[in-house]
Amino acid sequence: MFEGWHLLTNKNGKEIIWIVKGYEHPKEGFISIPYRISGNRIKSDEFSNYIPKEYYRYLDCVGRDVPVVRKDDILNYYDPKEMYFSRKNSLPEKINDLIKYLNPEYVGLIGSYAFGFQVKHSDVDLLLYGNNREIYEKLIELRNSGFISNCINRYNKVSDTMSYNSYKILSELRVLDSCYMNIPYTIRILRQIYNKECVSNYKTLNIFKGEIEIYDNSENYLVPSIYLAYSENYGKIEIMTWHTRYSELPLGKYIIEGVIQLDLKRNKLIIVPDLGGRIDPIKIWA
Repeated sequence: MFEGWHLLTNKNGKEIIWIVKGYEHPKEGFISIPYRISGNRIKSDEFSNYIPKEYYRYLDCVGRDVPVVRKDDILNYYDPKEMYFSRKNSLPEKINDLIKYLNPEYVGLIGSYAFGFQVKHSDVDLLLYGNNREIYEKLIELRNSGFISNCINRYNKVSDTMSYNSYKILSELRVLDSCYMNIPYTIRILRQIYNKECVSNYKTLNIFKGEIEIYDNSENYLVPSIYLAYSENYGKIEIMTWHTRYSELPLGKYIIEGVIQLDLKRNKLIIVPDLGGRIDPIKIWA
């Protein structure tokens, strides 16, 4: 199992659906965050309320304590690929047309549509994999042709880590979290469609807050997004994020908050804004 799969557990009579995060996992379970309890969506600031203390483990491949759902506790697995094919006919027709045009090797369905919880203006959440660069370039072509545009205000999804002005600037440039012919969708383009045991080795060093300049964003559309940047204090540094809100950043200068990690295998410094951090543009080159 890898990024986007769902798991079902039952603790004290309450069913919890979890979302698997990342591609590397320990032998005994899967790094996951809670998604729904008894059918109700769990807000990000409430995650800790539903994660048993015994699930937390320090993993070298993450560089910090993370929740690991133990295999013995898993009642059911939900394969995004199977979810897509079982619910394909219930998706908006325009979304199926979009998928056909993008022609990915792999399609997965996650989120509200996967479980029948969708309401008006719910995103269709998709995982895609294939010729990733071609998929992204096709999305850009559709935006340039007027088929993709930002049809709804989604600031409430990112207001905890982004100012409204930053949201407005960046949302107009996005094609992974937008609308196709007025149907909202979120696309996560995966780097791989398999998992492996923890092999990476990160060490969390300290907090970062300051100005950086992104000079290479050629991998800004993948999960995770990786940027090459320059910091006055650290010189050349990478930025790595699993959050859709920080994908597709254009070249330019930003104020960024996050933690600094050392990739011990590559001897590279990395800023990770996903844990209580934020990214705000100062000046972009788009």
